[in-house]
Amino acid sequence: MSKLIFYGIMVYFLYKLIFNVVVPVSNGVNTMRQNMEQAKAAEANRQAAANAKFNQNAPHTQKADGPPVEAEYIEFEEVKKK
Repeated sequence: MSKLIFYGIMVYFLYKLIFNVVVPVSNGVNTMRQNMEQAKAAEANRQAAANAKFNQNAPHTQKADGPPVEAEYIEFEEVKKK
């Protein structure tokens, strides 16, 4: 009879532990995961908008396909110390 009461009390505390601690923690973890995904998506959208705005404002330069311009070459002489 005492074993039955003991097992009943253990089942009751195990039930309370699972539904008062484990389930709320897992719900909190899922909520935090969703919040992080939303924040990441919002940041990606802001970054894409900023990139699009930057690309609109940036002037488009085209390179001339002509021969390369030859720069003047300066020859330096080595200076010797006395």
